[in-house]
Amino acid sequence: MSKRSDRDLGYQLGLLSFIRPTTLLRLTHRLPSLSPRRLPRTLGIAAGGWIGAPLQLSQWLRRRREIDAVELDDEPVFIIGHWRSGTTHLHNLMSLDEQFGCLRMFEALAPDCSISTQRWLPKVLAKAVPEQRPMDNMSWPMDAPQEEEIPLAKVTPYSWYLQFLFPKQAIATFERYVLMNGAPARARSEFKKKYLRLLKVAALHDQSNRLLLKNPVNTARVPMLLELFPNARFVFIHRSPYEVYPSTVNLHRKILGLTALQDYDEAIIESNVLEIYERVMQRYVEDAAHVPEDQLIEISYEELVDHPLETLERVYRSLHICGFAAARGRIADYLESISGYRRNAFSSLSEREVETINERWAIGFDRFGYKRRELTEPALVRSA
Repeated sequence: MSKRSDRDLGYQLGLLSFIRPTTLLRLTHRLPSLSPRRLPRTLGIAAGGWIGAPLQLSQWLRRRREIDAVELDDEPVFIIGHWRSGTTHLHNLMSLDEQFGCLRMFEALAPDCSISTQRWLPKVLAKAVPEQRPMDNMSWPMDAPQEEEIPLAKVTPYSWYLQFLFPKQAIATFERYVLMNGAPARARSEFKKKYLRLLKVAALHDQSNRLLLKNPVNTARVPMLLELFPNARFVFIHRSPYEVYPSTVNLHRKILGLTALQDYDEAIIESNVLEIYERVMQRYVEDAAHVPEDQLIEISYEELVDHPLETLERVYRSLHICGFAAARGRIADYLESISGYRRNAFSSLSEREVETINERWAIGFDRFGYKRRELTEPALVRSA
């Protein structure tokens, strides 16, 4: 078997295993939309869910009271922003502050049994799942901080990341289960309950009740997060639309190639990327106006890369978070360790792409001050 196939199987094991059987059963209404040629992948997902069921049941029986008893700090820090805008880099940096707990990679891959299997399953998964992300080759070890939407897709049918299984329904899924337009009240209630449970598990693992969380989908969920945590802090990071677009398209290509249960083409990918950016940013701008000034700060990817320590110090100061001085040395050491990392480079944007981005993503330029490129301006090579 080729090295490429080994890597793909490892990624699939991590992304598609340990899906809660009840989640699978609640998705059976989508079976008619599946591609027949993707049946082996569908069966593999089902098998991975049912194989993990005994481990999930064991944790529920033995540890549920311990999990339920966890009291979360009422001032978590949420890192938000569109995909490929630097949320992971910011998460990695701030997670070096030992006052914060994080949801880790292993917990994201096996959310219902991460406590009961923590002594042995991370070692098994570490041997199978590649240590680099498929979309950008960033480090992806089992103890790395990870976003909550991955485990949410395994424990509930209401996660937007189910669009990586069903790309043809991506927009409808986003509308119903992120914006919650038309979703029944029970779906919203169930989502909040399961989300809190994931966070309690993360706090239990890291022995820290104040959490640092990163999830691009949460960019469009700010009011719901404030319902759960009225004193929450938000760090919103943005990046030039000309950088975000090709990198997000690349992300969708890579992930869909590993997970999709429906046939799709480049037009579907591009349409989904364009539409979701508009909806996420519009919702964020509307919601941000109602967040207290000392609970939200906006930073750019460019300033984080060029002046990381100064930018982070400003974040801490603006949000009244103590402890930056104690974490500064660890952050500086980490920055030195990744100084040789090279981001993916993509082909220059075409005139059609530039024109489309200028028109469809106007909010990204107008709200965050990025300069529009004229169509006669030479296109530059872009990085992920």
